[in-house]
Amino acid sequence: MKYICYAAYSNDFVDLAKDVFKKLGKNDVDVQLWDQDNPQKFIQQGFKVLMARGGTAIRIKKALDIPVVEIPVPLEDMIAALVEASKLGKNVAVIGYNNLTRGLDLLNPILNINIKQITAEDPTDTRLKIERLKEENIDVIVGGLLQTYIAKELNLTCVRINLTEKALIYAYNECKNILNSLLNEARKTEELKTILNTTNEGYVAIDNSSKITLINNRALKMIPKLCDEPIGEDINKAVPELNELVNVFESGIEKTQETITIGKNQVLCDMIPIKLDNNKIIGAIATFNDINTITKGEHKIRTAILDKGLYATYNFDDILGVSDEIKKSIEIAKNFSLADSTVLIVGNTGVGKELFAQSIHNESNRKSGPFIAVNCASLPESILESELFGYEEGAFTGAKKSGKPGLFELAHKGTIFLDEISEIPLVLQGRLLRVIQERKVMRLGSDRVIPIDVRIIAATNKKLAELVSINKFREDLFYRLNVLTLAIPPLCERKDDIDYLSKAFLNNFNKSEKIVLTDEAIRALRLYNWPGNIRQLQNFIEKVCIICRDKVLDFDVVYNMIKEYEPRFMHEDGNNNDADNLACIHKSVTLEDVKKALSSSQGNKNEAAKLLGIHRSTLWRILKNNK
Repeated sequence: MKYICYAAYSNDFVDLAKDVFKKLGKNDVDVQLWDQDNPQKFIQQGFKVLMARGGTAIRIKKALDIPVVEIPVPLEDMIAALVEASKLGKNVAVIGYNNLTRGLDLLNPILNINIKQITAEDPTDTRLKIERLKEENIDVIVGGLLQTYIAKELNLTCVRINLTEKALIYAYNECKNILNSLLNEARKTEELKTILNTTNEGYVAIDNSSKITLINNRALKMIPKLCDEPIGEDINKAVPELNELVNVFESGIEKTQETITIGKNQVLCDMIPIKLDNNKIIGAIATFNDINTITKGEHKIRTAILDKGLYATYNFDDILGVSDEIKKSIEIAKNFSLADSTVLIVGNTGVGKELFAQSIHNESNRKSGPFIAVNCASLPESILESELFGYEEGAFTGAKKSGKPGLFELAHKGTIFLDEISEIPLVLQGRLLRVIQERKVMRLGSDRVIPIDVRIIAATNKKLAELVSINKFREDLFYRLNVLTLAIPPLCERKDDIDYLSKAFLNNFNKSEKIVLTDEAIRALRLYNWPGNIRQLQNFIEKVCIICRDKVLDFDVVYNMIKEYEPRFMHEDGNNNDADNLACIHKSVTLEDVKKALSSSQGNKNEAAKLLGIHRSTLWRILKNNK
């Protein structure tokens, strides 16, 4: 598409200009006859810059709001015309518009003529002045097409200043410079318009008269009862909710993170003065977004966090057990998942506290949010603080330049699981208490608080109340955490689960060969207290599958495995662990006991084994060893 056009006064100049541009290979310029009755056709055809000569240029400027480059009259063209005129008469009048060269009378001594220079305003004025020149007995009229045309009508000698190639090229180059600037500005404008109209934020700008100078599509949708074309409207009338923008302009002090209500939408708004050369304030701009949109954006960020593995994998269906005790714990935990209160999970090591925490999260209305687990005992105090609360750039030696969000921030709209909460240092307990109370977090090295929406689940294998009594745990933090308490019973208090769990673990670890746990083997497992609870039992079954070569596991096999591989802790009363008691139980069944049992059961070995509380194979082994 051609954006440059030469608007010629006559067809003579049309043909001349076309030949010149064709000769020079300027294919991006059009040449048309100026139509005084329909000047808008140049706009309609998409031309952005026009070139014209003399009076035509003046008329275009009056008719159209478009850049116009006047085709100049080069000095050499003017001199050539005057030299020709000097041959035709002594008194020469040069008449034209403001674009003619000044001071031509300085050529009088050189050309030996008297030059009179006349400026006309328009065609009518041109005719009047040429008629006056005739009365003054001017010999020769020098001018453009219109001037020489009128001179001929008045029978005056005339010389026309021709349209030369040099003049056209000069004007063309000026048009190209202007066009490039226009296209560059148009591109920047379109880029800005596209950015403003595709962003999720609303933008409203005002000038020094409080008039709206810019508003994007998002703002138009968010502001109710706003006219389609609010540009030029007073901000106080058009959007009274943003009248604070006027104060920002007058004071030059920006306001950020302001919460205001526009219509039915609660928005977060920044108001910033617009400064020229960082000094003079020439306006102000407000950027705002409704809180729901911000929350959705945060949710996408949290989803990305979930992709990094910060999510809960277990559900209540993954909690194994058939005892009434574990069923009761699951029922209580499910009720807790319906609330949003802080949960304190209490239980011995290995009972599955994190399993319950993840299940509560996945059953709650926060299940689509992140689940962040942190072991408070695994990190030193300095690192734990920065991990929990985050830090800003330069907060400490080695801090990342971009800073780092803390785990509380990452858990926004989700759950943070604070395992082994009893091990958190007293200094950090105060900060943790403040976060729980205010639901706000402040990064290390920052003076800005960040609102968070996080559910807290804490867990401990210690008695916090006793730690409070000896000043190792803050009392106020204890009561903040101890809102909903879930006590998970140890495995020794739910012996009915040992059979179920053992067989489940056995099926999981024993893929190639079928290993069977006899009733006597289960009895041996039940006689041991399992201080490490489910985790210890699971590890024991895994060891059995790896080490033991027997396909049938009886009392003796399990007894020997427990005795050899499981810990022998000392109880508070000074007695050894139940692993020793297994041996006592096994060794207490003597040959005499077996004979008595066989006598009572009339020789039935199965009945005799039941009477003794041992497996039939054990009975056979006692008889065999005592032959």
